Amino acid sequence: MTSLQPPIPPIRPDAARGRFLRNAWYVAAWADDLGEEPLAKTFLDDPVALFRDEAGIAHAIAGRCPHRFAPLGHGTMVGSHLQCPYHGLRFDGTGACVFNPHEKGIVPQVSVPVYPLVERYRLLWIWMGEPARADDTLIPDFAWLAEPRWDAVRGTAYAEGHYELYSDNILDLAHANFVHPALAANSWTIGKRQFRQDGDRVYALYTHADDFLSEGISAILSTQGRKQDLWVEIRWDAPATHFLDFRAGEPGTPVDQLVALPSLHAFTPETADATHYFWATARDFAVGDEGFSTIMRDALANAFEHEDMPIIRDVHRLMAGHDFWDLRPIVLTGDSGGVRARRVLKRLIDEEQAGDRMAAE
Repeated sequence: MTSLQPPIPPIRPDAARGRFLRNAWYVAAWADDLGEEPLAKTFLDDPVALFRDEAGIAHAIAGRCPHRFAPLGHGTMVGSHLQCPYHGLRFDGTGACVFNPHEKGIVPQVSVPVYPLVERYRLLWIWMGEPARADDTLIPDFAWLAEPRWDAVRGTAYAEGHYELYSDNILDLAHANFVHPALAANSWTIGKRQFRQDGDRVYALYTHADDFLSEGISAILSTQGRKQDLWVEIRWDAPATHFLDFRAGEPGTPVDQLVALPSLHAFTPETADATHYFWATARDFAVGDEGFSTIMRDALANAFEHEDMPIIRDVHRLMAGHDFWDLRPIVLTGDSGGVRARRVLKRLIDEEQAGDRMAAE
């Protein structure tokens, strides 16, 4: 599993920070990637230290030591306390400094911010906004990731580019014929596309009957040379979490009886220029077959990390820091899902920031 941990970048002044939705759940890590060693991450421009206490409970606190600003996530665990790698101050899961190895043990009366962290569906979900507003019932449903009947392959990537560009990419599957040779199929160009919005949730539906699937998907489903019905629905939850419900089967098969390959695509912004990408795809056949899983994972990782990411990186670079809409993009039919998601997210951010301004007055 790819797991890159870039060094913590310098914090920008508040006036220059990116526009992010802070009162929302983001994926921070796969739960089993956080073991005995802490992790240093940056989310929404803020450094964060992730660690587990002696009981195995995961915590997230601000990752910049208040003494000399060292990255706490690069420290070590001493019991249930996180020790700063620079001068040895220790912090607990509440963010409080609890130990000072200097000055006869006088402990500074200081705390660092704490971020609500929930372990669910084999993922760690972090809330970067006001802790009192963290409602874990708002975490999107990915229960299948933790169900034994599903065998999931998964990955983590560190991606250059703005996170909304990655959301656009998942909601618009029309790019597959031009970016993913092994995933090319008629369904992505001539298939039916429908887009809808339910409250703040956006859906994109792709359907195509009685035609050949892509070479790669046919190989996974063992349907080479046989025409199939295709049904794919993408559910977007703000800020950037996607459930891709892929189903295919013999022509005329009811949707609920098609073979399913459910996928997670979650994008957590590090900064306005870099994104943490978490993905997973599951199957309920060939469960426990490690060889099959390896082939499936390698194929999907190649598509997501070596085909999608380079083109989105190039798009981000060519935008050169300009606002998406200021560049006046041509809008095609397949862009409808991404456009809806962008509008919802902008409204949510505007409302949140307006509320922050009112509270400060």
